[in-house]
Amino acid sequence: MVNFVGAEVERLSGLSPRWLVFPAPLEDRFEANISPRRCKRFWWEGLLAICIFDAFLLADYLGRPEHFWRSVIVRLGVMTPIALAVDFSMLRKPGKVFREASFAGMLAFAALSQLYLDSNQNIVASAYAQTALVAVIVFANTSIRLQFPYALVASMAIMLGDIVFLFQDAFLTHDQKLFGFGLTFATTCVTMLANYSANREERLNFLLYLRGDVLIQDLKVANLELSQMAESDGLTGLANRHFFDSRFEELWETAVADGTAFSIVMVDVDHFKHMNDTYGHLSGDRVLKRIARLITEALRMTGDFAARFGGEEFVLLLPSTHQVAALQVAERIRKLVEVAGFPPLDASRIPLQREITATVSCGVATAHPVAGEDRRHLLDAADKALYQAKTDGRNRVCFAS
Repeated sequence: MVNFVGAEVERLSGLSPRWLVFPAPLEDRFEANISPRRCKRFWWEGLLAICIFDAFLLADYLGRPEHFWRSVIVRLGVMTPIALAVDFSMLRKPGKVFREASFAGMLAFAALSQLYLDSNQNIVASAYAQTALVAVIVFANTSIRLQFPYALVASMAIMLGDIVFLFQDAFLTHDQKLFGFGLTFATTCVTMLANYSANREERLNFLLYLRGDVLIQDLKVANLELSQMAESDGLTGLANRHFFDSRFEELWETAVADGTAFSIVMVDVDHFKHMNDTYGHLSGDRVLKRIARLITEALRMTGDFAARFGGEEFVLLLPSTHQVAALQVAERIRKLVEVAGFPPLDASRIPLQREITATVSCGVATAHPVAGEDRRHLLDAADKALYQAKTDGRNRVCFAS
């Protein structure tokens, strides 16, 4: 993603003109980013433009009172309702095409309406029409900043209307018409250049913001992965001893604050050293991985926590868990291992050796933590219960008295 955005940044950063459109997914994201702000700005600036357009009724009344009612009809009866309809549609946050095309059409229609009102009135009106067109073009291209293609079409429509107006005008001289059109043409060129630059800068700013956001997200993901690596046992994927210590402290303090029971289950793989020596360390690693997966399957809820305690030992922290429920969890682990068995072992290496069965022994301890009590006592109790299970013949669950 960073490389993709970087390529677009490089494309738009050059001095030569570039088409102001991103590839489809990025263009959609850009539009989603600017649309709310753009609709809100169109709404307010559109209202302002309507007020200014209608305020020129006073100039129409003072300059050509004999045609005042025609101005009232065009400005208030035709142009204003259309403009208000377009403006109010911005409150519904329409898509890009409707938003830009409707405002471009409205501004072009406003300019052509002004040409109609000033057409063949007097020399002052004819000269004033050119100034009015310049104002509309400046507003469309640099104030409200229509997106470049729409600004270009609107400007071309206004200039075409101006050509028709000047061709039919009976008051301006040939030189005055050339000057008027030259003023409109120059204004269009300058404002279109400004419009292109503003649109390109907006897109570049979006790309730079997006690239920074992507880099931050990538950094967060990398930090999360590093954190998980630091907290996980590389072989089994369970939490490691360091993470266990911090989690044990956290869950213990929660149990003290809530006044709930807290249980620990210690799990040890039976005959692991003998199996490791007989079949090799790689086989031993496969056994530990399978045991870790079965322990994970035996957990009841998201609050339960499992970790590799060291060597072939595992430990489970069971918050808000009484003796009976803890014994059920331990028994479930024992049965899962007994039924699933160890991964296939290479019996061909020492075929005459006694078959090694897949079993685990479990020690369980439960406490009701209180402030000031050493949580390690509960861990010691579970470890003693595990030792008792080993002493009693393995493949069993014992509870610490």
